[in-house]
Amino acid sequence: MISSIGKTAIWFAIALGLAACPAERFRHEKYVCNSVSFDLESIIVNDTDIGSDVKIIGYGNDRTAIIKAVTDDHIKIEASRMALELDRNDGSVRISRGNRYARLACKRSIFTM
Repeated sequence: MISSIGKTAIWFAIALGLAACPAERFRHEKYVCNSVSFDLESIIVNDTDIGSDVKIIGYGNDRTAIIKAVTDDHIKIEASRMALELDRNDGSVRISRGNRYARLACKRSIFTM
């Protein structure tokens, strides 16, 4: 038989093990912009570390961008000939490409596991 001290130790070990598990194993942030003029249908962010890849889905082609800076409020990314700043609060995207600048009202969705 396991003593009450042994049972307590087992429950403590289980609780400690569960507390050590990450609260979020997978994160999928998506910004749907539907901007034909900038060839930008949506932006998909799976990893928010600096230097991580971001997928930009366009109407003509898809491309990859790189995260340059991250805060709780913004993600700055760069792709070929394009710089974007994603607002993580309202979902808007500031975009500059060449001498064209715009602020797009995009819809932000988050899926986590």
